Amino acid sequence: MKSSYVYLVCILIQFINGVGLLLGIFLDPVGFLEPFFKGDLHSETGSYLIFFVQSVVDVTAAHMIGTGLLLLVFRSFRLENEINRKVFAAFAAFHGCILLVALYNEIFQGGGPPPFIGVLLVIQAGVLLYGWKKAID
Repeated sequence: MKSSYVYLVCILIQFINGVGLLLGIFLDPVGFLEPFFKGDLHSETGSYLIFFVQSVVDVTAAHMIGTGLLLLVFRSFRLENEINRKVFAAFAAFHGCILLVALYNEIFQGGGPPPFIGVLLVIQAGVLLYGWKKAID
């Protein structure tokens, strides 16, 4: 697979994850949060919790979109194979930390990322590892 396709897949996944989080937390915050929190989210305490979680999720979503933009800039540089592989390796290491946190939250905290984001994170990890090992120009 060409490096530009690896970049394109990663960019799309980053944008889908970021926009998906933003839409989920701002269009239906109660429905988005109910699987992860016990108690009444329609109460006053629940509204404070929703505002707190919205502030965390929008920063996370902006980070995902910003990472997608960073990859878009790298893609536009038309770098050599070896440099592309180093970019994929660095982003795979960064992405591995995100996957470890998601796995820890799923196992020990009772809830990880929403399922569609979790699946896309695993797909992106595979694409990054493939790009690190075998991507060509």
